[in-house]
Amino acid sequence: MDATDARLLVPPLALLDLCQSAGQDAIRAFGRQIGVEVGRRVAQRLGSGLDRLGVASFIEHLGGDLALIGLGSLAAERWGRALILMMSDSPLGQEGDALLAAVLEGAIERALVRQANVLALQREAGQTRFLVVSVEAAAKVRGWLAGGQSWGEVLARLNGSGRGEA
Repeated sequence: MDATDARLLVPPLALLDLCQSAGQDAIRAFGRQIGVEVGRRVAQRLGSGLDRLGVASFIEHLGGDLALIGLGSLAAERWGRALILMMSDSPLGQEGDALLAAVLEGAIERALVRQANVLALQREAGQTRFLVVSVEAAAKVRGWLAGGQSWGEVLARLNGSGRGEA
């Protein structure tokens, strides 16, 4: 156990109240800090084996850490080349999706040492789907979603991008 293993338990409603008054930039910075710590623990635990792990194994380890800190249950789906992370049973609900996206982003970047953007795509029945994309693709996806495209259409466009559709 090292000095970073100390934890603070915070009621979800108190955290959401704080996030509502903080603004989007502060939520993103705070979430990324949490995520970087989670990613550091995953990378430290897996060591050099991290490079050889498949996506499913990495998500299992990441999900374990996220569950331990009380953020919910993590799973992954592949939609063609697109990676979707699904958070279920988060005590933060829909109001916490921006924070969860930032936590996932920070954890992926720290553990895998690669830049990524995590965007909330869809929420239903206590589960949120997050899309993991490059920084360049994130701008396109935000534009498509803002333009009214469904998340399924967005994924189809991303998967067709190698054929000039994006």
